[in-house]
Amino acid sequence: MKKVWKINLINNVLNMHARFSKIDKNKQPLSADLEFERIVIFSTTALGDLLFNTPAIRAIKQRYPLAKIMLISSEKNLDLVQGSAWFDQVVIWDNKIVRAPNLIRKIRLFKPDLALLLHSSLGYDILCARLGGAKYLMRDNFRYDNPGFNHWLDAISKPRDGHIIQRKLDLIEFLGCDITDISMQFPIAIENKNRNKEFNTIGFQMGASGKNRCWPVEHFASLAEKLFIADEQTQLVLTGAAQDKPIEAAFFAALPKSYHTRVTSYIGKTRLPELIRLINSIDVLVTGDTGPLHIAITAKTPTVSLYVSANPRHTGPYQDLHMHQTIRIEPESGDDPTYPLRKINVEKIYNALNMMLK
Repeated sequence: MKKVWKINLINNVLNMHARFSKIDKNKQPLSADLEFERIVIFSTTALGDLLFNTPAIRAIKQRYPLAKIMLISSEKNLDLVQGSAWFDQVVIWDNKIVRAPNLIRKIRLFKPDLALLLHSSLGYDILCARLGGAKYLMRDNFRYDNPGFNHWLDAISKPRDGHIIQRKLDLIEFLGCDITDISMQFPIAIENKNRNKEFNTIGFQMGASGKNRCWPVEHFASLAEKLFIADEQTQLVLTGAAQDKPIEAAFFAALPKSYHTRVTSYIGKTRLPELIRLINSIDVLVTGDTGPLHIAITAKTPTVSLYVSANPRHTGPYQDLHMHQTIRIEPESGDDPTYPLRKINVEKIYNALNMMLK
């Protein structure tokens, strides 16, 4: 949140609420000695963000095994959290202020003692948590977050040049949580699917949230052709959302027709649990910095991931590092402004794949 008038307005509302509700009356300082019975957790952004949050959520559940937990999440994560044994209640929120009153009512009915804001819209999340009755608030602050709301928080994460998972775990260590387990985990049970041992199945995730995180589709097609020539049994699967259909069409247009029968496209055909099972069944996934990368890491599927804008030190693989090849290039002035990953050549990815398949 950058607009000063919004920050001032929210702070004014929170000041009035604090004065008339007396929510902070007889409030003890936050410490590991306090026990919490009802906890609300905010993770309202993308799929990868939710998976990054799972080590901290698991540690909270282990620290407070009898506590009731409400999760505030996003529509895109619904299939991954609905019906999960991790949560006693799941509420979907789109981070919009217009739907905040309804969210506040649901939080008030839940009567939380503690709000853990792991990844959500700054300002609106604090407003909803405080007006919802949470006495204690902890937040994972990003380095670019405006500090104008920090005085409402009982604990905030400390800046660190390290992985986002560790930053979240360091935040909750203050509560006495065991933070030794850094592995991501799916909140719902996913059926294990055996990988075919007779031939290699390689996944291509060609789409991403922005073109700056996409390797050009013609590079993917060239890589596919190179793989098919090297091994006549290798199979390929394509993953992606419905909006990736134009990329799918461009890929098949660039790939010689003689190889089309060795490619199975699931683009736009899978819901989240099905996508997880699919990624769990392949031998390696080639992908940019996007949600399916984090699904693969969680599923313990090997990956070759490509980075240019984001730093894999912060958002790349953090567990099972021997299973993942991360290729990062530094941005330069002469880069393709649309597809900066273009300068990573096909040969480099082909060699990385061969290392993963040995």
